[in-house]
Amino acid sequence: MEEECRSYMIIIGSSEYFSTKVDAILNERQITYADNFAQMVQEHDDWRKRISIEGLPQTEKREFDKTNFLIIRNSGYHSIVETAHDRLGALIEDLTTDDAEVFIHNPTKLLEDYLLKQQVRNKIRLVFDRETYSLSNNFNVFKEGLHTISSAIVGQENAINEVVRSLWYLSRVQRKKPFIVMLYGSSSIGKTETIRAVSKHLFGGKVFEKHLSMFQTVSSEYYLFGNQPNRTSIGFELLERESNLVFFDEFDKLHNYFYPIFYTLFDNTLFQDATYRADISGLVVFLTSNYRNEEEMQKHLGLPIFYRVDKFIRFDDFTADAIYKVTDMEISHYAKENEEELCAEVIYKRVSPKINANGENARTIKNKVQQEVEQILFENAIMRSELDG
Repeated sequence: MEEECRSYMIIIGSSEYFSTKVDAILNERQITYADNFAQMVQEHDDWRKRISIEGLPQTEKREFDKTNFLIIRNSGYHSIVETAHDRLGALIEDLTTDDAEVFIHNPTKLLEDYLLKQQVRNKIRLVFDRETYSLSNNFNVFKEGLHTISSAIVGQENAINEVVRSLWYLSRVQRKKPFIVMLYGSSSIGKTETIRAVSKHLFGGKVFEKHLSMFQTVSSEYYLFGNQPNRTSIGFELLERESNLVFFDEFDKLHNYFYPIFYTLFDNTLFQDATYRADISGLVVFLTSNYRNEEEMQKHLGLPIFYRVDKFIRFDDFTADAIYKVTDMEISHYAKENEEELCAEVIYKRVSPKINANGENARTIKNKVQQEVEQILFENAIMRSELDG
């Protein structure tokens, strides 16, 4: 007779993927309720405190009510104290019966290694299920995406063509190592908007996005190096990603103290921080910066980072034609937003003398249009007030 043993399924991927997999199993087994890890840990702690009370009658020192079906979501790891992570495998055994089924979402390295050793010793049954990520290789999808993105991002047809061409290449090859693309050029000329449009039209709106100008504190170190298991880290979130599109905005604002993490991320198909390991095969990483040329990048980023970038794509400063188109788009937006009081012609008449033929970007144009719109609306309010008075 086969000896009873726990059965583990490790599910690697996004929260949606984990929930879909587990829900399907619950429905198939007609199970309406499965025990939650965080709740079970709390119940177990309460039980241990109760049985340790001196003088408690033996009849009240009941056995802990173990479960035979346990779901451990990755968010559940954060609900336990840091020291408990050292014995997470043993803790699961304390909570479950010998023949239990356990479903684990994106385990820590420590827990995964513990289970692998148990499997080698024939103590458990262990199965892995991994979410896969793909990029469409339908050229019509790319052609339509290129047209839509170029229509939305003014003045950057060449850069957008380069971005989409690189993605088409990646859809046709079996590349494992992450592909790193640096978008560079002046501020507010469409770099960030391009990646968001790419995400929307070619990746189903799914992107792992981080703004590196925000990484200036001690908590940034915890996040990037992942040295505390009950904190969210980059390894934790890479395991949870919903696609292979990764976007690090304002890479030029990142302190060079953090560069070693990106050496690891750019060079390998397996990323590891202090707590998690994530398969990053096929990752497409877009970086943005405000550098004006590649020589400036080499000087400020240093050669170790510079030579890890597979492709550099320059975003040009706005031409006079691009400035006109962006201005027209902003005016149309504000006119529609305030159509009861404003028309595009009135706004354009006030704005056009203040827009330069060169040196403008999307932010400066937006600010100038908004300033005039605010002034027009305020003047209209004064006129109505005087008439009413």
